[in-house]
Amino acid sequence: MSASIHDVALIGSSPAMQQLRALVATIAPMRLPVLIEGETGTGKELVASLLHQQSGRSGVLVAFNVCALGESMFEDALFGHVKGAYTGALFESLGFLREANGGTAFFDEISGLPLPLQAKLLRAIETGVFRPIGASRDARSDFRPIAATNESLSALVDEGRFRADLKHRLSGIVIRIPSLVERVDDIPELCRHFARIAAGPNRSIDADVLATLQDMEWPGNIRELKQVVDAACAFARGTVDVRALDMALAHRKSAVQPIRVANHLVARRELVSALEHASWDTEVAASALGVHRATIYRRMRRFGIDMPNLRQPQFGDGATG
Repeated sequence: MSASIHDVALIGSSPAMQQLRALVATIAPMRLPVLIEGETGTGKELVASLLHQQSGRSGVLVAFNVCALGESMFEDALFGHVKGAYTGALFESLGFLREANGGTAFFDEISGLPLPLQAKLLRAIETGVFRPIGASRDARSDFRPIAATNESLSALVDEGRFRADLKHRLSGIVIRIPSLVERVDDIPELCRHFARIAAGPNRSIDADVLATLQDMEWPGNIRELKQVVDAACAFARGTVDVRALDMALAHRKSAVQPIRVANHLVARRELVSALEHASWDTEVAASALGVHRATIYRRMRRFGIDMPNLRQPQFGDGATG
C-alpha cells in the first residue's frame, strides 16, 4: 500500500470524517463483507486497511486489484496453481485467496471485473471454496471480503455489466467515503501534514495558500491535493507562500484550476456581483462561478458578506391603507 496517501487519508476533524472513523471502528470486528464506495483518490484502500487492522483477525490483508491482470491471469493470481499445472509452473502458487486465509481479501476496483470472471469470484466468496489451476481437488480459505469501487454497482447492474448476485454478496455493509469537496474544512490540516512529511516538521504554509487550496476543485481528491502540496514545498524557499503555490500549479498538467484572485477586494466584488445576478441564490451563483455551493458559503464568511433579508413586505406588515 502506498504510504503517501494511506497514512493521512483519515486525517480531519470534519463531521464527515468523525462519522467515518466511528463507522469503521463499529463494523471492523464484524464478519460481514464490506463494499467501500468513493471517488478516485479518497482513500478507499486505507479504509480497507483500517477495517482489517481493527478486525482482530489473525491473518493478513491481501490487496488484489482486479483490473491489474488480464482474464487469462486472473484465476491464477486469485486461486493459485499446483506445480506443473502448465508450462512454466515450476512451483506451487497459493494465490491471493489462500494467502488471505484467516485475514482479509481486498478487491480493489471491483467494478472493472469482467462478467465471465464474476461468477467464479462469487462462488469463492459465498463458499470459501475454489479450485486452483491444475489441482484435482478444491481448496478452502477463510477470508473476509472487502471490495472497493468508484462506480455505482447498482448502475452497472442496471446496465448489465455487473452481476446482481455478486453485488448483493459484496454489499453486506456499504461505506461511502466523502470526496474532498465535502470535507473542505479538513484541507488545512491535511496540507500541514503533507508539508511536514515532504519538508520536515517546521515547514509552515501561509494562510492565503490554505484559503486558495480550499477554494479549488479537486477531481483527484486527497491524492491530487498531496501532489500539489508536495510540489509547492519543493518550490518554496521557506514558508510555502503564494509564489510557491503558483509555481507548483504552473508546472502541473492537472484538472485542478485555481480560482484565487490576487486582490481581496476584487474577489469580494466578483462574489457579490455573482450573488446579486443570481438574486442571492447560492446554488445559481455557484454554478455561474463554476464552484461547489459550499465554496460560496465559505467565501461569504471569509469576505464578511451577509445574506440580505429578501423577505418581501406582506399586506398587514404595518402598512396603512
